[in-house]
Amino acid sequence: RIIRMHANEMEEIQQADAGDIVAIFGIDCQSGDTFTDGRLEVTMTGMYVPEPVISLSLKAEDTPSETKLAKALNRFTKEDPTFRVHVDPDSHETVISGMGELQLEVYLERIRREYQATVTTSPPRVAFRETISKRVKFNYTHKKQTGGAGQYARVAGYLEPNSDQDFEFQDSIVGGAIPRQFIASVEKGFTSMLEKGRRIGAKVVNVRVVINDGKSHSVDSSEMAFQEAARGAWRQVYSKAVPKILEPIMQVSVEVPKEYAGNVMGNLMQRRGNIIGSQEEITCSKVEAEVPLAEMFGYSTSLRSSTQGMGNFTMEFSRYQRVPSEVAKKIEAEIQEKLPRKNRKG
Repeated sequence: RIIRMHANEMEEIQQADAGDIVAIFGIDCQSGDTFTDGRLEVTMTGMYVPEPVISLSLKAEDTPSETKLAKALNRFTKEDPTFRVHVDPDSHETVISGMGELQLEVYLERIRREYQATVTTSPPRVAFRETISKRVKFNYTHKKQTGGAGQYARVAGYLEPNSDQDFEFQDSIVGGAIPRQFIASVEKGFTSMLEKGRRIGAKVVNVRVVINDGKSHSVDSSEMAFQEAARGAWRQVYSKAVPKILEPIMQVSVEVPKEYAGNVMGNLMQRRGNIIGSQEEITCSKVEAEVPLAEMFGYSTSLRSSTQGMGNFTMEFSRYQRVPSEVAKKIEAEIQEKLPRKNRKG
């Protein structure tokens, strides 16, 4: 069934033409799916979906709410490709992620109103990233002897910054120092280390790994041994590569009456914002700025109070940028404080 919607009224139709927006009954689908009559095998170009930049953990307060919460999250992820859900492997908490504070607030309100689920949430967390800033060489041997066959693998090469890709693996082995069947295992070992950096536990990006030497054993070498060698090499040199923290920068556009434009610019600069430009129209001013997401929490309340409720703003993700050193130390200290005492550095 194809339905044309008019507010809360439905009109059943037999066909829809280009540009029509309709509802379809009886089909399980999600955003981005393509439907045809079955005779034409095509897929429409997928939407660009940026990576989430903010997240928070939530927990159902009782058993009935757990079931309702699962249904709600399953529906929301189908509707909205920018809304992500995963379970934190360390805390076992359910974590929802999205593109902004308001987006997550809307979904939390829908969970409470539409599904009558009672949940508790943590404060929003910014999705920081880590990267390296220095090229470093590694030469690591993984050796383990057990009752039967042992484990042996050696990998050598270097890590270096790579601004073009999140991760690049380059095989420069010559002469069969590492047999071809183990190269993929080496890459898999390095890739597994990207999910959690060793500075603040954030995802690692903009890294190139090059292997140019190694060694295997005819009996003791295996795929697992070379994976472990890669992980050991990463742990050995990551801190020597001087890891840096990256934070999401948001493109912010603020519209206010002309008399409040100066206050708005001052407030954005206090939030480590960079004013890109401003335009004045007959009655209002539009201010464009780039501001770290970490500084934008509570901005809607601040803007309302400073403009007598007459200001509004939009915000979208722009890029990741290196955090200033003094701010990085503060972020690192806050994250260490939240960790269990046994997992803290030092």
